Amino acid sequence: MCKKCDSVMDRFLELDKNERLPLGVTIHLLYCKKCRTEVRLFTMAEKVCAQPLKIPVADNDKIISLLMKKIDPSYDENAKVMHISMRRWIVSGVAMILAMLVFLFVRSSVPSNALDIAFCLLFTCVVSAYCALFVGSNMDFFVKKIETLKDFSLRIPGIN
Repeated sequence: MCKKCDSVMDRFLELDKNERLPLGVTIHLLYCKKCRTEVRLFTMAEKVCAQPLKIPVADNDKIISLLMKKIDPSYDENAKVMHISMRRWIVSGVAMILAMLVFLFVRSSVPSNALDIAFCLLFTCVVSAYCALFVGSNMDFFVKKIETLKDFSLRIPGIN
């Protein structure tokens, strides 16, 4: 490799992840096959290093349970993790919509502005509480989703 190639590779390695290549580096990579191959190998190595490690571990591994007991003495390896069922959220959401529809039919037989205001305030509070409980109980899902979107936007140039 010549001094020009060394200089170009140094400039390439100084760049942050997903930063645009300077024009001089781009032009050099178009004409220099050795540097282009090195850059391709660096890029492939970075992709491999960015992937999570896949180490198979048995669920009932004694070392893991001993470590967890050392971290948290109240840890119970036989305790089952409760999964949140979306069915309950859907059923309660449908029940709220049906209650609103029933009120529309009842309201049409008894015209009253005070009743309309009370209805709007009641269902605003109910829907707000429903949304807050849903987001609060599924916070880990939303945090993972936000982190995934951040990672995705960092990979695509131009998206902030």
